[in-house]
Amino acid sequence: MDMTAGSTARSRAITALILGYFAVLAYATITNDPLAATVTEFGFGIIAIAVGAMLYEQRSEPRSALTVAAGCLVAGGVLTFGAVLTRSAAVDRLSSLLVFLGVGCYIYAVWRAN
Repeated sequence: MDMTAGSTARSRAITALILGYFAVLAYATITNDPLAATVTEFGFGIIAIAVGAMLYEQRSEPRSALTVAAGCLVAGGVLTFGAVLTRSAAVDRLSSLLVFLGVGCYIYAVWRAN
C-alpha cells in the first residue's frame, strides 16, 4: 500500500477524527446527552466515508477486496446519515452490516497482501 505525503496527512486527519469520535462518545455515554449521541452517529458516518475514500485511492486493481471494502465503508457511512435522519432501525442495521463487511474485506485484503 502506497504511503505518500498526501496520504500521510489524510491518515493523520482520520486519526484525529477517530480520537475526537471516541472523546464525544465517552462524553455522550457519561452524560447521557442525546445531542452528543447524535453527533457521534454523524461522526461515525464521516469516519466510515473518509476511510473508504482513502482505501479506494490505495487500491491497485478495480476488482479487489480493497475496492469492496472501500465501497462498503462509503455506503455504510452514507446509510448512517440516513439512519440518523430517519431513525429507521432497518437502515441502521444495514449501515452497520456494510461497515462490518467493509472492515472484514479490508482485513482480508491486508491478510492476502502479506
